[in-house]
Amino acid sequence: MSLIVAGLIVAGASGAAIVGRWLAKRRAGGVAADAPNDGASAPETAETKDEKDAAKETDAIAPGESAADAEERERAKDDERQRARDKEREKEKKRARKVEGPSAHLEGFPCQLGDVILRITGEEAWLAGGLVLSEEVPVAALFVAPDAGHDCAIYVRPKPREAVYWLEPLDPGAVLVGGEPPSSVEHGGIRFDRARRLPLRPKRIGVGAPDVGDALVLAEYHSAGAERLLVVKASTGTTRAYRGLELEGSTYEVIASGKSTLDDV
Repeated sequence: MSLIVAGLIVAGASGAAIVGRWLAKRRAGGVAADAPNDGASAPETAETKDEKDAAKETDAIAPGESAADAEERERAKDDERQRARDKEREKEKKRARKVEGPSAHLEGFPCQLGDVILRITGEEAWLAGGLVLSEEVPVAALFVAPDAGHDCAIYVRPKPREAVYWLEPLDPGAVLVGGEPPSSVEHGGIRFDRARRLPLRPKRIGVGAPDVGDALVLAEYHSAGAERLLVVKASTGTTRAYRGLELEGSTYEVIASGKSTLDDV
């Protein structure tokens, strides 16, 4: 009888050991099951890589280096990474934008179709289309900028004149009473005197340029300050008016992204 009892005790102990090993394998298998087993990992972005690199570098403090020095070193590296990101974003901004439709190189002008005008105030205007205004040769251009956040027009003349007009559309009825552009007008409490009146031939380029027929009269108006006003009377009978500011060459930047830049990409 004692032999039977002893056998049962030994069998029970062996079974318990087997069960214990089985439970241990189950727990290990459960942990493995929770981990991804498809052989793929989440894509690592540039920001994630920078964070991982920063974490590794932060943990490594050079011999003899204080915690404050290590922190300053990491801050400098963070600044360097941020400058690299800013530089890449600036490159993206300067990438050429394709302009559909007819184009023409304006010899001697401060900007061209497809360029971006960037003001020191941060505003920018992409010159997507416009009117080339000519006598025997081009004497002015009126560009339209559809993605400037609002309707915007840029009026330019050939060099050595570097200044450009940054304009917004204006209701012609607010400045014109008769059919012809007068010698002076008043708008918004400011007096504008006519500086030039020219009969010109327009040529539409790019996209979005207004249809003004085959001839027009252009009138430029100056105020005592930097405010400028432009009136375009088309042969089709329509009249357009614009008001804005004259920007000196030091107050804006031209980011070239016209046809020549596109050919180099």
